[in-house]
Amino acid sequence: MIKVKAPLRQDSRSRVLDIIRATEPTSRIELVRETSLTPASITHLVRDLLAEGLVREVGQAESTGGKPRTLVRLNHDSMTAIGIQLGAASVGIVAANLAGNIVGRQILRGAKDLDPQVIVAFLAQAVEDLIGNLGLTRATIAGIGVAMPGPLDKPGGYLRNVAYLKNLSGFALANELEAATSLPVIVDNDATAAAVGEYWLGTTEAHSAYATVYLATGIGGGLVVNGMPYRGSSSNAGELGHISVDFRGPECPCGNRGCLELFAAPPVLMEQARLAPASAGLAEVARGNVEDGMSQLGILAARGNEAAKQIIREGAESLACGIVTLVNLFDVDMVVLAGPGFSSCEAFYLEEAQKALDSRTLARGVHNVSVVMSASPRDAAALGAATLALQDKLDRKPAAAVGK
Repeated sequence: MIKVKAPLRQDSRSRVLDIIRATEPTSRIELVRETSLTPASITHLVRDLLAEGLVREVGQAESTGGKPRTLVRLNHDSMTAIGIQLGAASVGIVAANLAGNIVGRQILRGAKDLDPQVIVAFLAQAVEDLIGNLGLTRATIAGIGVAMPGPLDKPGGYLRNVAYLKNLSGFALANELEAATSLPVIVDNDATAAAVGEYWLGTTEAHSAYATVYLATGIGGGLVVNGMPYRGSSSNAGELGHISVDFRGPECPCGNRGCLELFAAPPVLMEQARLAPASAGLAEVARGNVEDGMSQLGILAARGNEAAKQIIREGAESLACGIVTLVNLFDVDMVVLAGPGFSSCEAFYLEEAQKALDSRTLARGVHNVSVVMSASPRDAAALGAATLALQDKLDRKPAAAVGK
């Protein structure tokens, strides 16, 4: 029997869809085995999914002596969702189909310092352009998921006091974007969305407890515990950038002191490059935005630039300290590094994080903790946001299915 990894959603209908996606083509008999639901329940669920066009029958399996089993698989293109990773330095937009596969993407300018209504207008236009370029029908669009840095007021769709996106603080982005696009919009923390995205990318196969460290302008942490995203009471769990690594250190805009972001966030590394002497050869790094600068810094380090290597190494060592704390708190057995801040610097961060986890985690004698790069560092948060929008749509059963 095929073993299916722990799902990121638990109601029967969604679990059946998850298992079909993971094992397709499959049969009703296998679905009974994997879900422990009754044959009658599976028959009703599959019938509804067929009626909605979300799955389709694709022939029969070879007979093993009895009646051949009818196989079903997802109708991948029956539904698509848009995912947006809203960052200060860049905005990533993807379209993902029902199987969680990315079918289109765009990278746009960042949202820093732009008027909120301007941001809404260019996001709405980008969504329309992506739908049009892919030839999608609006009726098949499940909705839009937006991944944003925290702190986040998820029910209201607001950002709250994010130092590098102050222009959006208190702005009801979800409501405004929904009005501009006529599509349902949900928001989530970018690091949490990235953790969900890693599940769909296949990075976390067989791991029911893992963390994602999301590096962009700031530093976030996303958590999946027992197969489910852990958000906390206000969807702001895992704010890795705001754990204190020096309680006597400088005051952070968040109100804490000595926060990890003050030592390891990409803008800090870019400032170090800007202050480096001309002889260090980092002038080009200092001119770009945060994400381009990190990429250039990584390229220079790989080419042997000692100043670039030192800046990245120190940033990676500081981040590794935070990762050890995250692992000690939540006892995960995998950490995935995701986000545009890791561009061209992956090797340094992987080395320092793995070294720290192997020597300093509390449970190191009980189990290993592996550190891996995302299968798609730039797309993980946007893909996670898109799949959350798909999930939200699928969990809202159509009227015909209610009460069955």
